[in-house]
Amino acid sequence: MTISEMHTAFKLELDKTSALELPAFEPEEVDFWLNLAIRRFVKNRFLGENQSGGFEESLKRLEDLKTLVLEEDLTGVNLVASTIKPNSYLADTTALTYEKWFIVGEEVEISFTTLETGNTTTKRQGVIQCNSNTYRAHIDDPYSEHFLHYEEARPLRLVYQDYVELVTDGNYTITDYYIRYLRKPIAVSLLLAVDCDLPEHTHDEVVALSVSMALENIEQPRYQSYLNELNKVE
Repeated sequence: MTISEMHTAFKLELDKTSALELPAFEPEEVDFWLNLAIRRFVKNRFLGENQSGGFEESLKRLEDLKTLVLEEDLTGVNLVASTIKPNSYLADTTALTYEKWFIVGEEVEISFTTLETGNTTTKRQGVIQCNSNTYRAHIDDPYSEHFLHYEEARPLRLVYQDYVELVTDGNYTITDYYIRYLRKPIAVSLLLAVDCDLPEHTHDEVVALSVSMALENIEQPRYQSYLNELNKVE
């Protein structure tokens, strides 16, 4: 749907044939409800707060959010050695092309000197997701996978403000950070002719969700019955 068609669908769903039954919504108000519904739709589908599970748990979920998934490589000035923790690097996620909402997948390129030849080599590896509570346990564990062993190592990954923090054992460096992420959806606008950037098949669901939230806001008696029908939509 175009944004104009979404506005029309919103008004039809609200049954605008009776001006006395419901308040008139200005275009800016319809934009507000549509954008609120889009954001809720994306978060709901990603986190799995319904019967079909979260992102990549079903083909439906992959199709629902596929236009928002991007992968980029942070390197150079956007990936620098850090003094916050020993042997750590900070990847600046504000340098991504779009605003990041959720991380979907991560890999790094590590560089180290081989024991056999003494040459420098690189290898693409995964990361170990940890938090402030488990970080110390990994550092103190000699068998932690973030230690370079047989030319394999997965750095610890934490989050610091707008940065992804990658911690090594000091025997290898990180030259690239590959991040696959779910970006923030574009805000629709009738005035600016900005259409919804979610896949076409989700637009009816977004409109239905926006109507549900608008009905709840104006405390319409038919909100509950409408919500029951909306919950069946998948």
